[in-house]
Amino acid sequence: MSAAAPALPADLPPGLARRWERHQRRQMRREARQAYWAARGGHPLRGWRLPAMILGFIAWWPIGLALLAFFFWRPAMSCNSAPWSAPWSAGWMTPWKDRMRDAAQRATGPVPTGNAAFDEYREGVLKRLEEERRQLDAQQAEFAEFLKQLRRAKDQEEFDRFMEGRRPQA
Repeated sequence: MSAAAPALPADLPPGLARRWERHQRRQMRREARQAYWAARGGHPLRGWRLPAMILGFIAWWPIGLALLAFFFWRPAMSCNSAPWSAPWSAGWMTPWKDRMRDAAQRATGPVPTGNAAFDEYREGVLKRLEEERRQLDAQQAEFAEFLKQLRRAKDQEEFDRFMEGRRPQA
């Protein structure tokens, strides 16, 4: 996601916490999909292409099928996704490989590097960062509560001023 995900309240029931996490994952996938298509000039069926394909199917189905194949294969024909391109380049399988690697790391934890000292250091840093994230989330919640109280006090002051103005002058 483009911005940090809002903190999950600690007192949320497990069922709602799972729904919240699922929503966050869907949002991340949606944004990744948008970034994927934006990097390739947009979705293959954007703009005039979808109506052209539909008219092709209406006129004669092989035309519509040929247009559909052309629109979807054309992004795959770019130089970056060619089978002979370097494996580290942004090929057509990169999003899927990245997604699978991320899912495996989430399920099993970070992949050990074989260097025990580095693995211990990485674990320590990750724990420290997680603790800092928790502290920041707590500070963010405190600040939100402070702003809420500040707004309440301001609203009360404005209301009192309004009521003073409405009192009949004796």
